[in-house]
Amino acid sequence: MKSLLTLITFLLLFSPLLFATEQPFEDHQNILDNAHTYLTDRLAKQHLEHSITVQNIDSRLKLKKCSSEIDISLTQAPVKPGKNTLKIECISQTPWRIFMTAQVQLFSHALVFNQPFNKGHLLKESDITLKKIELTGHRSAYLSESKHAINHVLKRRVRRGDLVSVNILSTPTLIKKGDNITIIAKNKGFQISMKGIALMAGGKNDKIKVKNIKTKKIIQGIISDSQTVRVSI
Repeated sequence: MKSLLTLITFLLLFSPLLFATEQPFEDHQNILDNAHTYLTDRLAKQHLEHSITVQNIDSRLKLKKCSSEIDISLTQAPVKPGKNTLKIECISQTPWRIFMTAQVQLFSHALVFNQPFNKGHLLKESDITLKKIELTGHRSAYLSESKHAINHVLKRRVRRGDLVSVNILSTPTLIKKGDNITIIAKNKGFQISMKGIALMAGGKNDKIKVKNIKTKKIIQGIISDSQTVRVSI
C-alpha cells in the first residue's frame, strides 16, 4: 500500500514534465529553413540559378516559442547577389527580434571574350563564347546573345575571360559627318528619295541629323547602311 501511494505521489508531481510535448523555445533549424524558403520564393521571379547560405543562429540564444507566425523580411529589398540581412521577429505576448545574414549567389549565362583584343577591334562570332558566371560584383550590363555583340567595335582593350558588356561596345561608324547620302522618306502609301548631306556621324540604327540638298531643310533620320538614312513623314 505504501509503495502504491509513493507511485501516485511521484506521478502527480512529475507527470507534467514526463508527458509535456511542447518545446518552450523555438527550434533554430526551423527558423533557418523558413528564412531559406523566404529568400527562395523571392528569387523565383528572377528565373536565375542560385545558391543560398543562411547564417547559423548562436546555440546559446534561447528564443521563446512564438504563439503567432514568425515574420521574416529583408532590411533592404530586393534580394541581391552577395550579403543580405534578414529581420526575423515574433509579434506576440512574448515578442523577440533577431537579425541574421544570408549569402546569395546568382548564376547566369553571359558572353565572354575568347582571347585579348585591342581597342577598335571589330567583333566576330568566333571572338566570344557563352559561359556560366556568378553575378556577384558584376554591375555592368552583360550580354547573353551574340547578335547584340557581333559587328560592334571595342571601346577599350579587353582580356581573355572578360565579360562582353554594353558599355565597352560601340557600333561601327557607317556614315561620317559631311558624307553625301540618300534620304529615304516613307509614309503609308508612298516612298521618295532625295540627296542629302550627313551633319553627324553614326552607326547602324543611330539617329543623326541630315540636310536635304535641294530644300536645305534639316531633318532627323535613322541610319540604314553606309549610304542611306531613313526618315518618317
